[in-house]
Amino acid sequence: MRNRFSILFVLAATLFACNSDSMINEDINKAEVEAPIKIKRVEGTFLLGGNATCNTLIAEGEGIVSRLGLSALVEQWCWNGDPDDVGARSIVFTAANGDELWGFHNSVVWTSPNESFVETLTFAGGTGRFENASGEFTEYVEIEFTGQFSGTFVLSGEGTLKY
Repeated sequence: MRNRFSILFVLAATLFACNSDSMINEDINKAEVEAPIKIKRVEGTFLLGGNATCNTLIAEGEGIVSRLGLSALVEQWCWNGDPDDVGARSIVFTAANGDELWGFHNSVVWTSPNESFVETLTFAGGTGRFENASGEFTEYVEIEFTGQFSGTFVLSGEGTLKY
């Protein structure tokens, strides 16, 4: 009888220990990470267009982004034509594994007319590990027109990302 009680006690303790470990691991997996995020260089192309109510820009590029790896960037911008108007803007970084990091711009300051500007970007969610992402990022952008409504860009920057 004593052996049965001992075996039953050991089994119960083992089950409790396994259950506790899984609860601890779930808490660890849900822990929020706050870390610096940097872009050394994302290169791409842009195209301008629009109509009487909305000037548009669509930019697509690729480069290495810390926390994401080799990433694709897609930005869409609709504004009133004033270079300082932030307008309605969205940006999506797609990480090497397919997770997306979403953001929107808060400000744009031209440092050289039609050549370079600095922007402030707020991260606001995404998919996968970036589902509840937040943070701020400062972008430094250089552009070169290769046609009347098109050109190339180089983007770099740094900030903080919570995910």
